Amino acid sequence: MHRPARLPAFAAAVASALFLSVAPAHAETPSPSTSASPTAPVRPRLEVFGLGPHGHTPVRAGGIAAVHLSGMPPGWDKAKIRARPADPNDQLSYLFPNVVEVTPRDDRATESGDEYGHYTTGYPGRYVVTAYYHEREIASTEVTVNKAPYSGYVHRFDVYPRYSDPIDPVVQAHRVRPGAQAAVSMAVDKDEPGTLQAKSPAFEHPLVLRMHTDDDPGLRQDEENGPYVYAGHVQLRRDLPEGVYPVTVSSHRGRQSVTQNLIVSSKAEVPSSPPPSSSASTAPNSRPSPWLWAVIAVASVGLVTIVTLTVRDRRRRNSTAA
Repeated sequence: MHRPARLPAFAAAVASALFLSVAPAHAETPSPSTSASPTAPVRPRLEVFGLGPHGHTPVRAGGIAAVHLSGMPPGWDKAKIRARPADPNDQLSYLFPNVVEVTPRDDRATESGDEYGHYTTGYPGRYVVTAYYHEREIASTEVTVNKAPYSGYVHRFDVYPRYSDPIDPVVQAHRVRPGAQAAVSMAVDKDEPGTLQAKSPAFEHPLVLRMHTDDDPGLRQDEENGPYVYAGHVQLRRDLPEGVYPVTVSSHRGRQSVTQNLIVSSKAEVPSSPPPSSSASTAPNSRPSPWLWAVIAVASVGLVTIVTLTVRDRRRRNSTAA
């Protein structure tokens, strides 16, 4: 009658087995001190790419390049982009004519908004592009500026608002509003006989470029040896959507075509006034000053008086002679 005494031992064995089978499960559960580390913060990323009518392209000298900044914290306002030659000993100009500013796509965005781009330097080479936020460097990248395919023939090719300066360092200087007048100037190293023709889907009609016109931006360095500047102006289509449009000039007696990109933007700056040679005094709707009318009237009365007195004097002399 000793069997009842074995129950406690049997129960202890069962309890021990249950503990051993459950313990490994608890051992595999990570403790708070060994939990996974938090995700590392995303660093800002800077990209520079060429921009054409059909999208991204390699960056070329004298072309258009766009800047894109991503990985920024929500709520950022703007960042400044500066670029310099990668080799300090290179005698190159800066990649952009001025400091470029990028802004977020919206109030909560972590990346910059879409940019139509900015005209680049005419010097090919390697450049370092750096983004600054509140004067602190946050991202940097290197970009190669390729030689323009027409660099051996064209000295400079610009499309810009009429009456503005194509070599103005203002960032927005080369953007044109829809429906506005655009000037086109091309400086070539060899003079072409006659005229050149520029075509673009943004133009209302083809444009004829001539030498020695009012649209000449004064890029000549030497009257004898060039470059030789051909220029003209044309109206852009009023229903033109914003974007980048090609402008193609047939050059070198039609054997070669040169293409530049035109930036069309509703935010483009409007030139303050035309040059003095095109002042409002020669406009069709201009009216002469009232003082001018008074001078004309007095002169007319004086002329009539002189003629009358002369006729009377002759009649008096004739009657006396008779």
